[in-house]
Amino acid sequence: MKKILIVICILVSGLSASAQAHSKDAKSDPSLPVYLVDGTAMSYEQVTKINTATIESMDVYKGADAITKFGTKYKHGVVIVKLKKGKKK
Repeated sequence: MKKILIVICILVSGLSASAQAHSKDAKSDPSLPVYLVDGTAMSYEQVTKINTATIESMDVYKGADAITKFGTKYKHGVVIVKLKKGKKK
């Protein structure tokens, strides 16, 4: 649980600078990271509404790591959220 909270804190601090960009045009801005929750793409706004108690793990890929693992479509980063089994967002 402590590890999840640390990751969330890191994500929040890193995303706070881009929060205005997310709120302005989250759906049509291709320079924003892609959020995948249990394999389903979701908007930043949807991800922020997830109850943190239902999160099993989070992985962040950016730059070359994101391109290598997911392809150039994800060059601005990928945030993968896995929910605990039996939980919904």
